[in-house]
Amino acid sequence: MSPRSEEANIQIKDDRQKQILCSALKVFIHKGFAAAKMSDIATEAGISYGLMYHYFQSKEEIYAELVKGAIEASKQALEKAQKEETEPIDKIRALIVRIFASVGQHESAGYYFVLMMGAMTSGAYPALSMEGPQGPGRPFEMLVRIIEDGQRKGQIMQGSPAELATTFFSAILGLASLKVSGTIASMPDPGVLMRIFQPASQAKTK
Repeated sequence: MSPRSEEANIQIKDDRQKQILCSALKVFIHKGFAAAKMSDIATEAGISYGLMYHYFQSKEEIYAELVKGAIEASKQALEKAQKEETEPIDKIRALIVRIFASVGQHESAGYYFVLMMGAMTSGAYPALSMEGPQGPGRPFEMLVRIIEDGQRKGQIMQGSPAELATTFFSAILGLASLKVSGTIASMPDPGVLMRIFQPASQAKTK
């Protein structure tokens, strides 16, 4: 096989894997992991049931790959926020604006947040390690560091940075779930979520 044809085969495999993952994401969100079948994913992807197994051996493997991708996207978003040469409170505001815009404009973005919520809260999903350098603990800690910096500068309310980060992520996951389900037509104004970080002194003057 020539290098050119080998490269083409790799590209075809990558494209097909992406097609399967995108289709699986829809199936998992609409049917739930427990009820979803490999045949459902194959049908959604428009490929044969047998061909599925050339790329993934089980729905658990597909699910794990989707969760890994969602975690990596969260990590990249937090890394981008950390690198911005702005004040901590502005880093958080920009992060919220980007997330809300992404969920509002792209259905798949909302799906990924719903997937993460399911992975962390539902016993019906496969047991996956949610800690370590590749787990959501990493993005969580990155946000905690930004919050701590903001507290030192008096831009963010005092209190447990971990509790603030947990509240932030919970709100994002919940709002994304409501958007995906159609319960809300659009994401709220980012300023609504920003209020959870507002120092008490500022809240009293509003």
